Order: sequence, then C-alpha cells, then structure tokens
Amino acid sequence: MTSIPPIPASEQEKYSSAISLSDMEIFIFPELLYSLVYANLISPRIWAWKEDPWFAKLDTMKPYKRIQRLKQFIIDHYEFNLDLDTWGLTTKEEELKRFAPFIDEETLSRSNALFGYEGDKHYFTLDIRKHFGLDKYTSNTIPYWKTETVEAMDAFQYKENYRVGAGECVSLSTLYAAALYIICDIPLEDIFLIATPLHSQNFILVNDGVLTNNRRLVTKNMWFNGTDLTGKAQRALRKEDVTIVANNLGHIHTFYPDATLPPEQF
Repeated sequence: MTSIPPIPASEQEKYSSAISLSDMEIFIFPELLYSLVYANLISPRIWAWKEDPWFAKLDTMKPYKRIQRLKQFIIDHYEFNLDLDTWGLTTKEEELKRFAPFIDEETLSRSNALFGYEGDKHYFTLDIRKHFGLDKYTSNTIPYWKTETVEAMDAFQYKENYRVGAGECVSLSTLYAAALYIICDIPLEDIFLIATPLHSQNFILVNDGVLTNNRRLVTKNMWFNGTDLTGKAQRALRKEDVTIVANNLGHIHTFYPDATLPPEQF
C-alpha cells in the first residue's frame, strides 16, 4: 500500500491554508493564490458553461471578442460582494499565533485591512474600514475573510437579498482566470494574477493587454480615457503597492526574497 508522507510541522499551516484559502492565508503563502484558480479549473461548473448558448460559435471569434462574451456572462451571473459574515470569526491573537513563524504584526499592519492597513490616504477619501464593513469589529475579533471557489460563489444566490452568485475581488479574479482558459482558450501563462493589499485583478496578454477589475474589463485605450470606470480600475495599481504577481508558472511576492516566476515572465 502506498504510504502518505508526513507533513513537516513547519508546513502544516500551509497545507491547512490550502483548504480554507482565506485572504490572509493567501497573503502569507502566495503559492496558494493559484491553487484557487486550479480549484476552479477542475470544477465541472465552469466547464458546463461551454454548453450555454451564449458561447455558441465562440471559436469563430478573436480572443478579445471571446473575452468580452465571457465578461458579459460573468456580469449577468455574479455580483461583487464583500461578505464578512458567512465564514465565521477569529481573533487577531489567534491569527498572529498561527503566522508568527512567517510574518510579524508590523508587516501585517502595512498590508492587511484586518490588522490596520487603510490604504493611501490620497487614494481613499472614504473611511476604508467602513467601506469594507470592518468598522463593526472594533475589538480584537475579526472576520475570517475567506475567498470563494465558483461553487461557493454560486451558493450566494440562495442567500437572502442575493439575485445571483457573488464573490469578492480575489474570488472574481480567480474565477476569471479559470474561465479565460476554459471558455476563451487563453493560455494560463498569459494570465497574470495581481494582488495589492486591498484588491486583486488580472492582466491578460491579449492585444495591448487587458486588465480585469472585479467583473469589468479595461483595455490599454480605456486606461487613458479618464472615465470613472477606468479610474476605479487604476486605483489600486496607482495608489498601492503590488504585493503578489502569479500565474501557473510561479509567483513573486514583495515581502519574500525568492521568486518562483521564471525571469522571462517578469
């Protein structure tokens, strides 16, 4: 019988986090960001989209046209949602204890909204903690801020006050990444996940480049057109530090010295 090798004690938090995939766990273990994409890639739900009439004759379209069709499908079936109540609560002390071997509280406070990060003051004229619904957590109790696979996103349609599925920015970006490959035939190595402390987007190597922003798309021309949509897409990339860039070949994390993304992908 094949034996399962034991997990070293130093790796147990990472393996545990690979199942739960909270925002903080992905930040601490950046190699897990793409595992959320892989979870969606093996989901039969996204593969079933190929049978939807909306994607008929998709193979006759150019790549950007295919991506536009996907965008409209996602807009019709998912809402952007910051859900802090579904996945339960934890405490700052508990999370710091878990991750003490990997990162300290000062570093977390510069990169995680649950530990005090509030973004660039010029960027955020609003109360960022109130914007994210964190103002009600004034003690050391904090929400277990979890990302969602496509199954969890779909399940929101059964909750009160939800019309369709829903997910936060990391969930939407990883849903996009998987669907770009499955539905639009975009190579995985041409899809880059980009994370800042408060946002997650994708950059797609199609034409002059396409940026996803939650459910929307931004092209190079749109980047310079000065519209409100463009401004929203630019905010995180212009006003925050990018902490993680990842695709199927590896990742870069600004807090860690070693990168696994091949240099030619930089």
